[in-house]
Amino acid sequence: MFKGKGSNPASLVNLKVITPEIAKDYQARGVASRLANKVAQEEFKVSAKAFQAIMGELPQLSALDVLRMAMYTALQNDNFEDAARYANMVAEYEQPKLQRIDQTTTTRIVDLSDEELKKIILEENLQDIPPV
Repeated sequence: MFKGKGSNPASLVNLKVITPEIAKDYQARGVASRLANKVAQEEFKVSAKAFQAIMGELPQLSALDVLRMAMYTALQNDNFEDAARYANMVAEYEQPKLQRIDQTTTTRIVDLSDEELKKIILEENLQDIPPV
């Protein structure tokens, strides 16, 4: 059972009373929040325009070019651990791994004859496996 003014927590009796002072405080908070949002939006627009200007001046680089630059920079700074890590990433682009083929063979036992089943059991050494 609810221990408030009324028996139901959603009852109108349990509503918070909003005085003019509380209303002014809520209004001031709302105005401050809207102003902060507007300032944040303007700052984002400025930084986005600066980013676009910088990106417009740079040459077009591929992911591979960026990895190579990072590798060379690491080598110049004698950071061989990072250089090796970047070289490994570059190698994936330049010499991709061989294609992997996963072979899955399924055999339907009902389609096999008794002789074929015995042959598979002997070839796979399955005679010692207990039945399920």
